[in-house]
Amino acid sequence: MNGSAEWQVKLLLDSLRIYSPTRKEATYASFLADKMELMGYRQVRVDRAGNVLGEVGRGKIRLLLCGHMDTVPGELPVKKTRGFIYGRGAADAKAPLCALLSAGSAAADSGLSFTFAGVTEEEGDGAGIEGLMKSPRRFDYAIFGEPGGASRITVAYRGRVALHITVRTEGGHAGSPWAFRSAFSEFVATLEKLKEYEHSKEVPGDRFRSLSVTPTLVSAGNYQNVIPNICNATLDMRLPPSLQSSKAVSEVRSIGERSGDGFSVEINPGEPTEAYEVNGDSLLLRSLQRAIILRLKTRPSLIRKTSTGDMNTFAQRRSTECVTYGPGVSASSHTGGEVVGSKDYLNSIDVLKEVFKQLATLGKSDGA
Repeated sequence: MNGSAEWQVKLLLDSLRIYSPTRKEATYASFLADKMELMGYRQVRVDRAGNVLGEVGRGKIRLLLCGHMDTVPGELPVKKTRGFIYGRGAADAKAPLCALLSAGSAAADSGLSFTFAGVTEEEGDGAGIEGLMKSPRRFDYAIFGEPGGASRITVAYRGRVALHITVRTEGGHAGSPWAFRSAFSEFVATLEKLKEYEHSKEVPGDRFRSLSVTPTLVSAGNYQNVIPNICNATLDMRLPPSLQSSKAVSEVRSIGERSGDGFSVEINPGEPTEAYEVNGDSLLLRSLQRAIILRLKTRPSLIRKTSTGDMNTFAQRRSTECVTYGPGVSASSHTGGEVVGSKDYLNSIDVLKEVFKQLATLGKSDGA
């Protein structure tokens, strides 16, 4: 029953009915823990970070199946109509999570050792994946659940650094703008320089291999007729694989930081995440490509996303080969129309089950 298409669709619909925005995942974690025990997972538990974990299967090849339980804020009606499923998380990323969970339980006899992890705060500060990485458990491979479609494999993400900018001036009366420096105007001048830097790192026609610098938070001034004497801003800087975060931060600070008579500009970076791209001859990637060809009778598409995912952090800090895969219309993520095709969802479960067979077979032939 747990492996039937009807049960798998119900699992997703029930998941979508549980509202679980970042830092409010506990109810959904409890729901998943109950389902995991019914599905044959062992050692089901919730860790200190709020992640729900369980084990299934036995074998020398150790595989992590990781999806995030949280969504962006904003409840949406849950409905299934004309072959599509709608609701908050239908794309990002409860459909991918449920696909991984269902496929793992169906592959208990595949000869692989699985750990399923439903993690918290992926849409926030990443506390869930950080908590998971504190575990001593080691993995040979990891599949992260994010939307893309059953025939598409995400093989790379750009890196990311948040740039926190503080501009200070003396301020003054707004009736005499020529006599005083404005912290906001100095921020605008700094932003123009950083956008020039962005342009210098552009690879025409290839956004993935280009750098981007985007203002996301700006605050200045405290009264309507006073020139701002302080401006605080956060810029989201995304990094291509060719550019390490330390080099980018150093270059940005040399361009943007400055001080003089009555003003200063400081740039402080947040915790960086480096870009990641899986090796083309990865056993996991080969297994996933073969599974898509065998189950869907189509050639897989390899996707390089301009965003950043948990895969980046885990792959590099744990030296683990990773890919990201899952059903859902990625363009609908974080919108009021999140959607996944029912067939796309079920197809991805079939593909994942085939991945596990291929990985076990190829692993033996490669001596893994």
